[in-house]
Amino acid sequence: MGKGAKNFEELRVWRAASEFKKEVYRLVDSSSFRREGRLRDQLREAAASAVSHISEGYARFEPGDQARFMRMAKASLVECQNHLIDAVDRGVITEEVRKKHDGRVESVLRQIGPFIVYLQSPQAKRNAERIKRQRASRRRKGDASEP
Repeated sequence: MGKGAKNFEELRVWRAASEFKKEVYRLVDSSSFRREGRLRDQLREAAASAVSHISEGYARFEPGDQARFMRMAKASLVECQNHLIDAVDRGVITEEVRKKHDGRVESVLRQIGPFIVYLQSPQAKRNAERIKRQRASRRRKGDASEP
């Protein structure tokens, strides 16, 4: 996984999910979605939810917990795929448009899978414990230097 991210915005998967979310926002703001308010809101919310779950999982700083939130992000992205199919079925978008956005979802999903596997590994647990010890040591040193 390489060097750890200092904040959730440094996670490649968060950036990819965020870009997909912005694409969904542009799509649902188009005139074709005006008559489909509920579908528009469902698609918008599912895309935003994926990004939110990734960032919330990062903040938990427990690999198992983070993996759980990544699985929720994955479920939100699959929900987006379903809403895009529904949009085709309703005649709101074309199959070509759906495939374009589906490709973006699949790209994010390909990043989430290996990340979940890593988070469930002994290595992730060891790394998390090491970082916790480093943070605790820095806090103790900071406390010792105060008058």
